[in-house]
Amino acid sequence: MIVCLCKGVSSRTILDEARRGACTLKQIRQSCQAGTGCGACVQQIRQLLDTVAPRHEHHSSAVVTDDR
Repeated sequence: MIVCLCKGVSSRTILDEARRGACTLKQIRQSCQAGTGCGACVQQIRQLLDTVAPRHEHHSSAVVTDDR
C-alpha cells in the first residue's frame, strides 16, 4: 500500500527501512524520502514504526509535532 503519495513510497519500503535501522521519522525521511512532501503521511509512518519498535525507542520524550 502506498503511504507517501508525494514520493510514491509504500508501507513495505518503510517497514524494510525500519528493519534496517531507520527507526525515527527523520531517518525514514532520509532513507526513502517518505514524509518529505506535504506531510500528510507522517502519522501513518509513525504508526508503521510502532509496529517495528515500541514508541519509546523511536520518539523522544518531548512532544514533537513536526521534526523536519
